[in-house]
This record gives sequence, C-alpha cells and structure tokens, in this order.
Amino acid sequence: MNVRELVRGVLESKQGSKRFVACSGALGNAAMAKDRVLAKEATQVMFQQIVEPWSDSFDPPLVDRYVRFMSEVVLARRSPIAAKLAELGFSRPEQLRERYQRVCKKGRIGLPVGIDDRDIKKAIVISRVTLGADVSVSSVFLNAAHHTFRLADIEFVGPKKNAFLLANGHAVGRRLVSYSRSGLLAHRLRAWLRLRQALEESVNGLEPGQWFVIDPDSRFTQLGLLPVTDDECYGFFGSRDRSRDVDGPLASLAAEAWQVGCYDPSLFEPSVVVQHAGRAKGLYLCAGRAKLIAALSLGVGGRQSKGLGSDFEKALLALLRRLDFQIVLDYGAGKEERLAVEGLVASFPGSVAHLATVRDPRAREADLVTIRGTLGALAGWLHAADVFIGYDSAAVHVAATRQKPIIEVFAGAPTELFRKRWTPSGSDSVRVIPADGQGDGPRVLARIEQELVRIREEQGLRE
Repeated sequence: MNVRELVRGVLESKQGSKRFVACSGALGNAAMAKDRVLAKEATQVMFQQIVEPWSDSFDPPLVDRYVRFMSEVVLARRSPIAAKLAELGFSRPEQLRERYQRVCKKGRIGLPVGIDDRDIKKAIVISRVTLGADVSVSSVFLNAAHHTFRLADIEFVGPKKNAFLLANGHAVGRRLVSYSRSGLLAHRLRAWLRLRQALEESVNGLEPGQWFVIDPDSRFTQLGLLPVTDDECYGFFGSRDRSRDVDGPLASLAAEAWQVGCYDPSLFEPSVVVQHAGRAKGLYLCAGRAKLIAALSLGVGGRQSKGLGSDFEKALLALLRRLDFQIVLDYGAGKEERLAVEGLVASFPGSVAHLATVRDPRAREADLVTIRGTLGALAGWLHAADVFIGYDSAAVHVAATRQKPIIEVFAGAPTELFRKRWTPSGSDSVRVIPADGQGDGPRVLARIEQELVRIREEQGLRE
C-alpha cells in the first residue's frame, strides 16, 4: 500500500484492530525509510492528518487513539529508538501504553509518597519545543518549581531560543537540546535519545528521589509516551486528555495541575526573561509622547492559516493611523515574516522610522516604527505599549506576560476548544477575536476598532 492508503487505513479502522496496527507500523516504517522522498512524504502526511488533528483535538478518546497509533510507530521495525526502548523494558507497544496511563494521573503533577519537596536537589523542566507553548505552559512549571523546591537547582532543557527566553538568568539553568519540528520522523525520535543523555548528565551524582523531571506534554517525549527517567522522579502534565468540560487556558490548567506543596496557583504565572535593551528603547520612544502606542506582531510561525492576509494587515495599519495610534511593528522571525513586514512598510502612506538604536529622534515622531530583535527584546519593549495586536503566536503569549491589553486575532483553530486552550493567560486583559479565514477580515477589523476605541476611552482620550 502507498502512504495515502496507509493513512486511510489508520483513520478508518477500529482502534487496536489488526488493520489499525498493521497500517500504523507500516506508515511508521515508510516515514523512517532510507528513501528520503518517501520518508518526507510519510512524515508530513502522518503529522498533518493523524498526529496533529488527534492531539490538537483536546478530546480524550482521540488522544487515546493517538497514543495507540504512536506506540506502534515508535516500535516499528525501522525505528532508531526501538533498541533503546527494549533495553528500558519497552519492547511491545502495550508496555508503552501501560506506562503512559500510569504517569498520566489526569494531568496532575505530584511527588511520590515518601519523597518530600525538601529532598529534591534538582528540578528539571523539559521544553515543549514551540516558543508559545513554552511561554504559556513550561514557564508556569519553572515558576512552580522555583517556589516549591527552594533548596534545589532549577534547570530548563530544550532548544536554544526557548532556553534564552525562559532561562537566561541565575535562578534557572539551561541545558540545550535541539528538536526539528520540520524534520523526518527518525530525526524527531532521535531527539528523545539526546534528551535522555542530557538528563542523565544533569542528574549525575544524585540519588533517585533527589531529582524531579517535569514533562509539560513535550514533543521530545512524543506527548509523554517515551520515558525519560524513573517514574518516581517524573511528573507528566497530560494537557491534551483533560475533560472537555474543564474550562480555562492551558496556562491556568498547568498551574492547577501542580500538586507539590501547599502553594497558591496564582503564583505560577507564565513569564519570560526581559531584555532591558528592548525596555530602554520603548521607554525612550514613549517619553513626552502625545499618542497611545499600538504594538503589532503579525508573524504566524509558518502557518499561513493563522493569518488573514496582507489586505487585512494593510487595513489594520490604516485603522490604527486613523485612530491616531503610533504603530510599532515587529519584524518577527525568519525571512518570510521579514519580507511580509517590508511589504507592509513599503505601502504604508505615513511616515516610517526604524528603532535601531535608543537615540533616534525620528522614531518619536513617525506614524509607524519598526523593531527587530528577539522575543525577549519584544517583552522588554512592551512596557511602553498601550495595546498589543497579533495573531495566535509566541509573540502574543509573550505580550500576555506584560499584563497589557491584548487583541488577539485567532484564526486557523481546528475547534473552539483548541482556541480556548491556547488563549493567553490574563483573561481580563486579553480580547480574542475568532476568525475563519481571509474572508473574515472586514468583520474582524470592525471588532478591533471597537476594542481600540474602548482602550482610548479607558486612557482618557475620548475623541
């Protein structure tokens, strides 16, 4: 059977049936084939049509189906991690599934009986890989570990960008491990081997019961399926199989899931490391100003379904100018986002400046100011903004940590529950405007105008 037939076999067959098992294993082997063309096709189709829809559903039956599927895949004949899993006592898919059910604990994280929080010498939080998820979820667990394990070293393990955004200070250490979200399946699975090695090095010299690894539903572990340490030293946040009736964004659910010690979950808010150079630029820009500042980040992380297109974005800039906001536009990340911003700047009818240095007098007077830098710099700059506007992205989660009014245009959500789960924390300051595609632009723009007028009124700037 070809890749499409294998995918159809997985989607249409009964969970656990012979056809389901056979098609799952065969699709896994195709995604790990030596033929790179075949491996690329199988990997892309597998994640786009099976893994992401099932795991992003936040529906327990579909999440269970994902676990069934992926347990067959990671132990397929060509798997680069099958030998290591067998060495750890997981030579059969059902053994992985049994362990997953054992550690899931309905999304709760707690220490085993007999271990006190004062026994912990090192607490480690694994990255979820995507920046927005690490801000919204992983940073909550870093803060919880910091408040709870007061005698322990706290460490974040994950990609470089994420580590510098969440753990670039003395309070939290960092250990760098990469994961390719666009890589072949075999490459993604090998990241688990590198993660295990990094964790072993991190806890070297400690006894079991002296360290605690927190898995926030990481891609490194294929959403908790792959073991990284002893169960008694491991806490897993099953963010995707919570009841559909449980309300709230993931940041709130993560705080509520922490069952170690007697601490107020409100202490465990998402946070990022602020780069002071960005804050200095923002404060310089707003000194002596007469206008409110609207900060924009229109990046979508390569997922075009999250955006509403250049015509909407041009109209948004025109609306902000008409309402007399000074616009600060972030260049985003990568070549594609940079070119999109350059196109918007080229067509903008007002005055434009680039805030490259702190002392740039043109920036104070310009209608549109562009900024370029890291998310940490953006976080620092947002101290000066009066409102942040953006799509569902890492930038909007960073903005939410600054406790500023946020207007989020949330397009491309597969379900309403998905949109609810990924709404940034700080619901009092976040206005989410759902969108179904580029045809929704005029309606969304009208909603944004209502919110901007309200923000102006709250600032005492009635027209």
